[in-house]
Amino acid sequence: MSANFLETLPQELRSKVEKITAVIPNSLPIFEELYNYGLSQTNELSHKKPKGEQVTNKRVDSANVIFKLDNASVLSPLRKKLDFVFHLSESDKQPVISLLKDGNIEYTIADLKNNISMAAFLPIPEKSNMVYLFLECRTPGNTKYADPILLTLSKSATLLQFQKMGIIPNSEKDFKKCIDYMRKQAILTGFRIIDPFSNNTNAQEKLKSFYVACHRGTKEGMLYFLPDHILFGFKKPILLFKSTDIVSITYSSITRLTFNVTLITKDEQKYEFSMIDQTEYAKIDEYVKMKEVTDKSMSEELKATKALKRSQQNEGESILKEAEAQISGQQGTSIADIPNDSDDEENDQDFQAESDLSDGSDRDEEDESDDDSDGNGSDEAEEVDEEEDEGDIEEIGNNIADVEIPEDSFKEEPLADQPSNELPTMGSLEDIAVEVDDDDDDDEDGSGVEYD
Repeated sequence: MSANFLETLPQELRSKVEKITAVIPNSLPIFEELYNYGLSQTNELSHKKPKGEQVTNKRVDSANVIFKLDNASVLSPLRKKLDFVFHLSESDKQPVISLLKDGNIEYTIADLKNNISMAAFLPIPEKSNMVYLFLECRTPGNTKYADPILLTLSKSATLLQFQKMGIIPNSEKDFKKCIDYMRKQAILTGFRIIDPFSNNTNAQEKLKSFYVACHRGTKEGMLYFLPDHILFGFKKPILLFKSTDIVSITYSSITRLTFNVTLITKDEQKYEFSMIDQTEYAKIDEYVKMKEVTDKSMSEELKATKALKRSQQNEGESILKEAEAQISGQQGTSIADIPNDSDDEENDQDFQAESDLSDGSDRDEEDESDDDSDGNGSDEAEEVDEEEDEGDIEEIGNNIADVEIPEDSFKEEPLADQPSNELPTMGSLEDIAVEVDDDDDDDEDGSGVEYD
């Protein structure tokens, strides 16, 4: 027996085993035991049928074929071009579904009535000429779901096949005729394929099926809302929920453009679908209400989270009010009591009213009244009679000397900036005309002004 065991090994592996057993002869039975164990595990795995029955080198007798779609694009559980065939089993003549490659069976589902739990034609977004055929399959002997059968059908290619098989007239252009035929064949074999997006949906159906784009984690897909199911696909794992198994729904991460939906099932599992467009909210909300699914968006847990945020906000406002109270206590006046247009400069002891003059200097009211009495004071100064008594001039000069002129009434400018033949201008003195005698002979001190 040991010799037979060694002969089954590859030459390189056999040489290594022989070298070890030559040094340790008792190790040969251990190698043989390991070999037999590995062989038994391989045989056990080959008999398992988690996704249906995978069979090779078996062909389907054409006499047993009920219906066949040639060269269909299969996405699950295999991913290749295969023939999708309804046919009778060779053993018991019961209807089965098989996927064939070059006439050989690669995958088979038997007992269709019990093992196909749900089947549907579903639209492919942005591909109007394509349609999905989806079949949810149970693992034999297990109530849980296995990988479904999913394939895409070209409407134009399927119409052409049906025309060649004589199932529909050559002039037929409505793909709905192909769907109707396949649905009838499914009923004959023990299960039903629904067409929830057909224009001829039963008028008694109050809620039409729809789908929305979303994300499941990092995977982008479509969420289909069907009469009795919600389906997310079509990247693995494909998720299918019975609407009766969904006990509640929550909406979260709501923004101006998108929101998230979390489905909670009877077994308390949560499935979140994110980045759903805001325009889809009304349809989803109507669906869950029709299915009497509880909206737990305002559950106690979520309310507690919102209450915490409000508490933090109120705490911040309290700090601001406390600071305002402290300021009010120090100054004796509340910040809110101070009017926006308040100006208390006039109550200030140091307040000085602005001068009425453009240069900031003050003038006596008597001077202003004298100026306003005849309205032409400046003209009279220019018309002083040359024969006026020089004593009047001297009196005017004395009065000017007694006038106290504020320092800020002078416009401070460097003498260097003045013309060489002019003196700097000083306040209101420029308005007083003084008669100057140009006769040098009459001047006693060369001042240009005559005195007695």
